[in-house]
Amino acid sequence: MPILKVDSVPSDLSINSDIMMDFIENNIKKYISVFCCIFLLMLTGCSINKEIKEPAAVIITDTAGHQEAIKEMPKRVVILTTSLAEVYHELGGEITGIACGPEYDKPTYLANSEYVGLPYAINMEKVVAIKPDMVIGLNALHNRYASILEQNNIPYLFFNFATYDDVKNTIRALALIKGNKENGERLISDLDKRMEETIKKYPKTEKTYAAIHGTGSGISLEVKGSIVCDVADKLGFLNVFPELTMKDIGNKPPFSLEELAMKNPDIIFFTTMARPGMEETIFANILMTQPAWKEMKAVKNHQIYLLPQNLFLSGPGLNYPDALEYMAKKVCEK
Repeated sequence: MPILKVDSVPSDLSINSDIMMDFIENNIKKYISVFCCIFLLMLTGCSINKEIKEPAAVIITDTAGHQEAIKEMPKRVVILTTSLAEVYHELGGEITGIACGPEYDKPTYLANSEYVGLPYAINMEKVVAIKPDMVIGLNALHNRYASILEQNNIPYLFFNFATYDDVKNTIRALALIKGNKENGERLISDLDKRMEETIKKYPKTEKTYAAIHGTGSGISLEVKGSIVCDVADKLGFLNVFPELTMKDIGNKPPFSLEELAMKNPDIIFFTTMARPGMEETIFANILMTQPAWKEMKAVKNHQIYLLPQNLFLSGPGLNYPDALEYMAKKVCEK
């Protein structure tokens, strides 16, 4: 049977202590080196995992409560009204598709944007064909298109854009989409300054008012939550129908001339989407021939004002201070 030969151990089994210590130290160093290598590999692996981890999404909730998770800035954006497009452009965004009226004079930043119809009659086939990664519109006007967008897996956000608070909230949301929260706050700060300057420019008055909206099919009241009432309230005018709001009675409640005559406001504002030159005809046929109409203070004192559509119907957006200025100047000039 072969005999196992151990060269490192003398036959008399007496081991020099210095040799033993060298043996232990050398082997411990090897184990420590191996351990350090494994530890460094583990750390490197963790770092790589962090780098390839998907970025956290920004959750944006629109007026109707619909949510979209924005992981990266949208590159193909369709906007369904020019006032929202103006805000998005001001925040540095590019617009692939736009809805606008036939008389709208496109600014340079919309020169290459594809036309997708009128704001109140969107061509959804064109919108879908663009394959947008975000559609932005008005809640009251465009929410009816939500199901089509969902069927085509197109993200969308629809906002209220009537009151000044609506405008500021929408600016903040669009700034998050664009990934530039600071720009949004800067824009709001500039608007606040212009609003304050306009309010200070004109004497505060507590004149009473009513706002009436006219269409080819009839007349209704503008109430709290509408652009015209929000602007009038900020100027200190007193609504003769303060209990009526957009939230609890819908967009525009029925109009009663008898009730308006009883309230007898100092000022009456008109809004309408009638074609230019046809606005006064809408009100003349229904109101101005009635005996009760002629007896009201606002009529006798010539405090009746037809408000421009671009500032008081479609949403003034960044031009909100201009709407404030227009109304204040008209009333205070009398």
